[in-house]
Amino acid sequence: MANEMMNRHNDVFDAMNDWFGFPRNFFDDKVANIMQADLSETDKDYIVTLDMPGFDKNKIHLNYQDGILSVSGTRKFENNETAKNGDVIHKERSEGHVSRSFRLPNVVANKIHAKYDDGVLTITLPKQNAEENNSSIQID
Repeated sequence: MANEMMNRHNDVFDAMNDWFGFPRNFFDDKVANIMQADLSETDKDYIVTLDMPGFDKNKIHLNYQDGILSVSGTRKFENNETAKNGDVIHKERSEGHVSRSFRLPNVVANKIHAKYDDGVLTITLPKQNAEENNSSIQID
């Protein structure tokens, strides 16, 4: 019964979207289907995994500064107005610029490693150990 009601609910909103010409994700957060992230932590690293389907890796930019990892990307589809077989009559794939930021302190910035494979970006951020983060000051 609950599934049937949910399907009716979805059908109503799908019909409204089609009727009023709204994109399917008009009422959803723009990042809802892209740049979803998983963050994990080991003794040695932070690992950030982001879904970025359809992005060219040359259009993805990473920056680590002041304890903040920033990830941004631009996705553009060529020939939006027409398809090989005619005019586009329904479009759900979005294009544009997206970005996310994560506060991850005490990272060795020059050892950050990123890999982009099958639409998934994995960033490994090595943590500083006690010797590398020694901020004690000697008094003469």
